[in-house]
Amino acid sequence: MNRRTVLASVSSVLFAGCLTESSPGGSGTDEPDTSTPGMTKTTPGTTTTGSPDLQIPDENHCPPFGDDEKQVICYEYADSETNLLMTPSKEQAELPDDTVSFTLSNETGATFTTNYYHWMVWKLVDNEWFYIAPQVIPEPAMMLESSGSHTWSLTIDNTNLGSSIEGAQGTEDISLAGLGGGTYAFGISGWFQGQSYDESVGVATRFELVGNSLSLTPTDDLEEVNRDGDEKHVRVGQTDTTYLATRVENPDEEPMRKIPEQVIRITPIRNLLASFEDGVSRVRLDGRNTYLGETPQYIEYEGVAYRIETAGN
Repeated sequence: MNRRTVLASVSSVLFAGCLTESSPGGSGTDEPDTSTPGMTKTTPGTTTTGSPDLQIPDENHCPPFGDDEKQVICYEYADSETNLLMTPSKEQAELPDDTVSFTLSNETGATFTTNYYHWMVWKLVDNEWFYIAPQVIPEPAMMLESSGSHTWSLTIDNTNLGSSIEGAQGTEDISLAGLGGGTYAFGISGWFQGQSYDESVGVATRFELVGNSLSLTPTDDLEEVNRDGDEKHVRVGQTDTTYLATRVENPDEEPMRKIPEQVIRITPIRNLLASFEDGVSRVRLDGRNTYLGETPQYIEYEGVAYRIETAGN
């Protein structure tokens, strides 16, 4: 089984567009041990090769996935009888702490190749889907035989948001912090036996989180050093890198819009933006080195454009 790990760098989440475009799974084709509890339930049956006759909804109520996904199967709350379906255990979960399960069922008559680590969560804001998690994805290919199913149990836990948000990962039990109230989607993509990954199918369902909106606050260990006019200087822990965030009226390039659920996952950016206040137009953060891609970069957060860079750029 291919155990290569794709390090989806934080810059790809923070500075890329609203949707990821990475293909699911790796090049390995070994089938997982289906006797492992909770992994993959299979029932003996006839498995065909080639593309099955999928029942595609007329309207897609979930993200369009990426360029590789040629078809997307998603009803608003999985109220359908399609032969490849993602079903939530409930349509609503309660913040700050609740659990909802999602079951992928394959009744197509063909083996579905996917990667149970590469589940995806998005949030819908102003009719636009924003990719939230995961950020680090192991890359084995896994097989879901016809008449089989796989279930993920997603726990949303906002009880301790003062620390840095850890990356969520898993094939069964997933814990995801830093989500506010609103409409979300949970999905995965894959392809059928006899096809290739560039003929992928996306499968997803929507769910609601009921509760307060997410407020962007700094981590508990952030300290203010000083304020000099319109510049604020902060630091966190042992430091080896200085980051700068500057409000800009006319950015040199079109900024990427980001929502709190995305920003809170990138600790330096979280601490920079959460440190702005009235009269501050620039924040300097001394912290640990975190790769943010090529800088400077421009983002839009809550209607304000910012230039993010490391000192010296």
